Amino acid sequence: MAITSFGDMAHNVFLRTRTAELKENLATLTEELSTGKSSDLNAKLGGDYTYLSDIERNLSRLESYEIATTESSLFASSAQMFVTNIDENASDLSNDILATTGTTSENNNNLLSGQSRLYLEETIRSLNGQVAGRSLFAGTATTDVPLADVDTLMSALVTEVSGLTTAADIIQEVKDWFADPTGFDAVMYQGATTSMASVYVGPNEQVNISLRADDDDFKQAMQSFAIGALATEAGLTLTTALESDLVAGAGTELLDTKTRLTSVRANLGFTESRIEEAAIRNAAAMTSLSLTKNELTQADPFETASRLEETQFQLEALYSVTARSSQLSLLRYL
Repeated sequence: MAITSFGDMAHNVFLRTRTAELKENLATLTEELSTGKSSDLNAKLGGDYTYLSDIERNLSRLESYEIATTESSLFASSAQMFVTNIDENASDLSNDILATTGTTSENNNNLLSGQSRLYLEETIRSLNGQVAGRSLFAGTATTDVPLADVDTLMSALVTEVSGLTTAADIIQEVKDWFADPTGFDAVMYQGATTSMASVYVGPNEQVNISLRADDDDFKQAMQSFAIGALATEAGLTLTTALESDLVAGAGTELLDTKTRLTSVRANLGFTESRIEEAAIRNAAAMTSLSLTKNELTQADPFETASRLEETQFQLEALYSVTARSSQLSLLRYL
């Protein structure tokens, strides 16, 4: 019987190589057990990465939709808050004016006209509103403040209506100025004339929050408050009766304002619900794809644990053999 023997150096190299191999296997199996991910995807998938690549591509796309829905939801809810503030002010002032209809009182005129100017200023402030450093009502010019201040607006209107002696003429002149491109648009509006583009919040689903401060609905609100504010504006000398007529006219205009803003709020609410529904669908799709991806890439915990235990046993046995081999000597043999 032929016996093959190895020299001490060869034996030592063999033991070190085997030890390194077992340690590497032990580290790999430990990582698989702790992460749950297979260390050899090529073997796990049989060399076909097509399905996994498609899942990862869809997950990446859904993550971009998640960002879009978050930003769009923030924009829509913020716009809703600002429009609601304008609408509530219009409703409050309208009710106050209607409560004093038919009375001519300088004190009432001063109170309601001052309230009109205050709400006009708040309306401009709301339409200049920003979220995350971006203007909501400036169209594509999201870094610009869309409207000039209330003093600029009232100074322009005082110049326009000076010399007019009836409430009907003053109100009509205010309406004409707001509708004239060389009036409100030239003096007050500083934003872009193009609205923000639609945003994809899901596969084949877009939402559009394209409100601008120069929209007719917002002009109507500012116009209504401005008419009431003109009743006691510095630079105009009006009779108490004319002041009362202007305040009453503002009340009439505010009724139209409330109808318009209710429609704007309803549209924003519909957009908010679509964004929320899209976010829920995207989250469900991401969960489903993530589970499928885990099934494709995860390691069998029972098999991994079994292989880990086997490798540990082999490594311990190798250590024992190595220790015993290191103690061999000719003296002990003799």
